[in-house]
Amino acid sequence: MATPVPEVAEVAEVAEAPEGVPEVAELSEFPGDDSDNVSLSSYGTDYTSLKSGVLNYEYDNGRRYQSYRRGAYLFPNDEDEQDRMDFLHHIYGMIFGGRLHLAPLKNFSGRVLDLGTGTGIWAMDFADEYPASHVIGNDLSPIQPGWVPPNCIFEVDDFAANWEFNQPFEFVHGRELCGSVKDMDLLAQQAFDNLKSGGYFELKSVSLDMFSDDNSYEERAPFSQQMCDLVHEASVRFGQPLQDLSVWESSLRAAGFVDIVADKIKIPMSPWSADPKQKEIGRYFQAMHVQAMDSYLPKLFCDVLGWSNLEVTILIARSKHELFDLSIHSYCNLYTFYGRKP
Repeated sequence: MATPVPEVAEVAEVAEAPEGVPEVAELSEFPGDDSDNVSLSSYGTDYTSLKSGVLNYEYDNGRRYQSYRRGAYLFPNDEDEQDRMDFLHHIYGMIFGGRLHLAPLKNFSGRVLDLGTGTGIWAMDFADEYPASHVIGNDLSPIQPGWVPPNCIFEVDDFAANWEFNQPFEFVHGRELCGSVKDMDLLAQQAFDNLKSGGYFELKSVSLDMFSDDNSYEERAPFSQQMCDLVHEASVRFGQPLQDLSVWESSLRAAGFVDIVADKIKIPMSPWSADPKQKEIGRYFQAMHVQAMDSYLPKLFCDVLGWSNLEVTILIARSKHELFDLSIHSYCNLYTFYGRKP
């Protein structure tokens, strides 16, 4: 199991590795590590050498943003956003009964790549569940903890760029990548090319759009509808759509994946459901979505659509008011895909 992670000050302020841990981990010490990218591993991190680059964060409207690929990702990476990511990890666990993957991995002991790993919580849990595996998580932001399972490592990297791994993987995983992908055809092809025969590629992501089966959302949530319409317009204009993820399946198929399994799961936006499990999921998702609006919308609307901060604040407040109206039976869709390389 992973060593408990102590509370740590923001990475940008840390200059030394924890006491008793080597300041710099040689990449060759980790089995199967073949990347030249900046790495944060369980052996410790030389944070000082990172400061001049990836830790030179950008700040806007009181939020902190990555700087490794400036302008490539419009959502923050600060502590509030990290809390939201970990909260969403818990919601995924509720939805899937604690399962970390849907692909049929039995007695797994291979190499794993977790795309856009965020806080690294999925990668660490997977490494714990499969101690014979070797897990690499990459992200634009080095926000992952320094104390992780010995078979897990994190790298600062852009998964949308060309992959330069020297060894193939048995499993490539990506969760909550909508809003981060400009070219899913390219991403699926790179996953295919970097998998061993028989390996799996799996994607799971919530589409930022709302619906209802009784028209309560369409009839009584005008501000939430406006928000979703604007999210669609802004994310498409930015080139990284946040909605209609069903098209991802065709990208997996075009890349050469077979035995593709695709599913769409309804997630209640609030605890309006009479079903106890769905009510509990809705309660958690409502709280997460309140945080998400503050994370997703400001730069998306201000930088892409030219809105003022005040206009965005007012729309968020009105949308949150509708979110807490339990007579509005709104839900969003969680899309899941996995396919096998022949």
